[in-house]
Amino acid sequence: MHLNLYPVCKKIGISLLDTLFPIRCLSCNAYGQYLCTNCLEHFPRRLRQRCPHCRRATTPCGEVCFSCSGKSSLDGLFAASHYRHPLVATSIHTYKYRFIPALAEPLGTWLAERVLEIDLPLPDVFIPVPLHKRRLRFRGFNQSELLADTLAETLTPGSVLPVLQNCLLRTRYTKPQIKTKVREERLSNLKNAFALAPEMPLGSEAKVRGKTIWLIDDVATTGTTLEECARVLKSAGAKSVFGIVLAR
Repeated sequence: MHLNLYPVCKKIGISLLDTLFPIRCLSCNAYGQYLCTNCLEHFPRRLRQRCPHCRRATTPCGEVCFSCSGKSSLDGLFAASHYRHPLVATSIHTYKYRFIPALAEPLGTWLAERVLEIDLPLPDVFIPVPLHKRRLRFRGFNQSELLADTLAETLTPGSVLPVLQNCLLRTRYTKPQIKTKVREERLSNLKNAFALAPEMPLGSEAKVRGKTIWLIDDVATTGTTLEECARVLKSAGAKSVFGIVLAR
C-alpha cells in the first residue's frame, strides 16, 4: 500500500516524523537535508536550450525559434536540468511520489539560481500547472505550486511576485504523459483537459489578460502539458507564456 505521509505531517508534527524517519540526503546519505548543499552544487545543469516546438534549433533561453514562430502557444521553455540524470530523476520522483513537499525548497531555490543566470525578463505572474482534484487529494500537495511559491520568494527578495494558484483548472483526470507512447496519444490525452477557473475573484481572464506569465512545472516530457495550458492562457488574452521547469 502506498502511504501518503504529507497529511499526517500536518496532524502529528514534522519533528516526530523526523525522529521516526530521519532526513538524509538523496545523493550522499548525509543526515539533516534531503539534498545537502554540497550535492546541490553538483546538480547537473542543462547548458543548451532548444526551441520547445521543433526541439532542434538552439535558442538562448529556450525561446521558440524563428521558423516555429506562430506555430506554438508557448513562447519558450527553459529546462534547468536533464531528467535522465539519476540524481535529478530520483529527486523529482521522491518529491512527487514519496510525498516529500520539503524538497520544494532546495529544488525551487536551485531552479531560481539557474533562472537568474539567463537573460529572461521576470514575469508579471507565475501560474503553476494544476493537478486534477483527484490526484491532488491523493498526493496532498501540488508539486508545481510549491515550486512556484519558492521561485516567487527567491527571485525578488522583499517583493514577492504573485502566484495565481487557482487560475487554471485540470478538468479531466488524465494518465501521466510519460506513460503515453505516440504523439497522437499525447495530444488526445490532454485535449480540453485545462480551463480557466470561472469562480476566481475578478475573473481569471482579467488576471491574465495582457500579462507576461511563467508557467511552472517540475518536468516537461513532451511539452504537450505546457502547450495546452499556454493555449488556454493565450485564448484569455495573455501577452506571453513561458514555461519554466526543473528538468526535461
